[in-house]
Amino acid sequence: MSFFEEQLKEGKFHICKCKNCNTIFWPIQNVCNKCGKNTSWVESSCKGKIIEFSKKESEFFGLVKIDENIRLLGKIISSELPHIGQSVIMKVSFQNRPVYSFIVEKN
Repeated sequence: MSFFEEQLKEGKFHICKCKNCNTIFWPIQNVCNKCGKNTSWVESSCKGKIIEFSKKESEFFGLVKIDENIRLLGKIISSELPHIGQSVIMKVSFQNRPVYSFIVEKN
């Protein structure tokens, strides 16, 4: 199991950041394509905003842009209809594949 997958199992989402120019990378890569230097792992804030969403039966799914400017698809957990731009907290896990869910923050 990779470092990334191990961290997901612990509920942590890591991304790569260039040690030289601070560029964030997703998907993960070992070398910066801007300056050619090595990248390192950094933990995400796991905070973001809803960009798009849809409903299937009683569940919401959507595209969320997290603070590190990365877009991810996942289940949106909300008792009410979510809205575009609404703040969410990302929860992650690994169950034979990465699983992302987004909990809507109450205003």
